[in-house]
Amino acid sequence: MRLFTAAFASLALAALVGPASAQPQPAEQRLEATYAAIARGVSAGEFRYTFSRTGQTYTVNARRRLTGLARTLMGESQDYTYSVNGSVAANGALQPAAYQHRGGRRDRLVRSTFSAEDIVTTAEPRMGMGNPPATQAQKRGAVDQLTAIASMITASGDPCARTVRVYMDGRSRFDFVMSPNGTVDVNTAAYRGRAQRCSVQFRPIAGFSDPQEPSTLTFLFAPTPSGLHAPIRIEMPSDDVGVVRLEARRLSVNGQVLRAN
Repeated sequence: MRLFTAAFASLALAALVGPASAQPQPAEQRLEATYAAIARGVSAGEFRYTFSRTGQTYTVNARRRLTGLARTLMGESQDYTYSVNGSVAANGALQPAAYQHRGGRRDRLVRSTFSAEDIVTTAEPRMGMGNPPATQAQKRGAVDQLTAIASMITASGDPCARTVRVYMDGRSRFDFVMSPNGTVDVNTAAYRGRAQRCSVQFRPIAGFSDPQEPSTLTFLFAPTPSGLHAPIRIEMPSDDVGVVRLEARRLSVNGQVLRAN
């Protein structure tokens, strides 16, 4: 069950299609989130995500683990840890430098390094790069899934008005074509209030181990006093169980919990 995660998990402004904002960004920002991972209608795991920006650098760390019946049946075989670090451009765009994840049945370590012209991935043990694998041209300008989420969180404008070029888990290349789809009332363990709804066209490009079909997804974001957009719900593709939905159970922005349980 590869989330962006695996699926909360490549959505950076450098990868967006559309104008970048020149508004100044705070020098320090932090968002911590815990999500339930739901696959095929069943809550099967937990995903934890932490974004931190200090000055002109940022880091993201994430962890996913199976829970409940899925853990009973599969143990630790689908547990993963993720991390990425990068720089913040003058216009606030997030530019990843080095991404990695580790886990799975073979405890595989995957590393990707980002440059202006290419993304280079290594894996130990080796892994296939999909059929067909992404070309250099297709990878150019894409970001990892952790940075992709962070770019939405830190967007100074509408987080839904953009196209995101994603290179997930060092292999799978796709686009998220996002557009605003109104607001909705939300009342969950993590947040209560109005939320921005995004309609998201998932367009697979290359690097998947199984055939993928275009589909329409929905993301929800909560506005916060800090200006960050807290992701309430994110849907991401996976290679083996279709779309995985991440539902926020706890959200903390700059040390303040959005809704205490």
